[in-house]
Amino acid sequence: MKTIEFGSKAYRVAENWAELTTEQYVQLILCPRLKADGSFDTVEHQAAACRVWLGMSPRVWRDLIITPWQWGQLRQQFAWLFNTAPEGKPPLMSFECGGVNYHLPAADMADTTGADLAAANMAYLEFAAPPEDGVTDVDSKTKALNQLVAILCRPRRKDWRKFMNSDEWNGDVREPFNEARAQAHAEQLDKLPLNLKMLVLDYFERSNNAFLALYGELFGKSREPRYQDGRGWVMLLKNVAKDGHFGDYEKVCTMPAHLLFASLLDDLLNQQEAQEREKAQHP
Repeated sequence: MKTIEFGSKAYRVAENWAELTTEQYVQLILCPRLKADGSFDTVEHQAAACRVWLGMSPRVWRDLIITPWQWGQLRQQFAWLFNTAPEGKPPLMSFECGGVNYHLPAADMADTTGADLAAANMAYLEFAAPPEDGVTDVDSKTKALNQLVAILCRPRRKDWRKFMNSDEWNGDVREPFNEARAQAHAEQLDKLPLNLKMLVLDYFERSNNAFLALYGELFGKSREPRYQDGRGWVMLLKNVAKDGHFGDYEKVCTMPAHLLFASLLDDLLNQQEAQEREKAQHP
């Protein structure tokens, strides 16, 4: 944190995402996705971000007189909002929508299952798919984003107290992923403010990219399973279940994603080592 002075007033401001208040974090989460080149088209974005960053009320900001030199200095001070990304988990791990509390997944996908990961990536690929004929279907994108948020953020399971004291406790208080329930929640989450949806999206993108990088050898150069529509994630789980090493399909779906993919990576590395030994013995 540092102090910025305007006339007789001083403002304590954040120097990185971790120093923002929860309210500021939510309001500013869109900044890295917006342009901030100082042009007329982007000055409105920068001005809105600057007000939130300073912690000023709209009325005080409206009456504030800033010289071009002061504005240039300010832009340099909060430029990190537009050219850096948050790190780690967001400052809030639950939110309320329609009278229901939804809980975000743990950091680093610690409580994410194989089914969670597959379903989330399928929804994300649908959301991130380039528009056909260059025209974005806003309704389809909104539905895909709502679905992604519903898959990741779920209400607390009804038996969470009993579950916490059981041998099956895995640190996740969310109800288990269920496709039908996720669809119902997605319809309710349509009313969730966009900034909160984008907070979840940003959290997922960073966590998912780190996960794919960790197990990248399983996916090759593309860092994703086959089938660009996302079906490759389901096929991967089905192929693992077909081998029977981890049990049937339902068992594979409920396995912790890290345990599942670490085992798959270990098998792949063992296979590669065996192939290298075979080549060395029979050049």
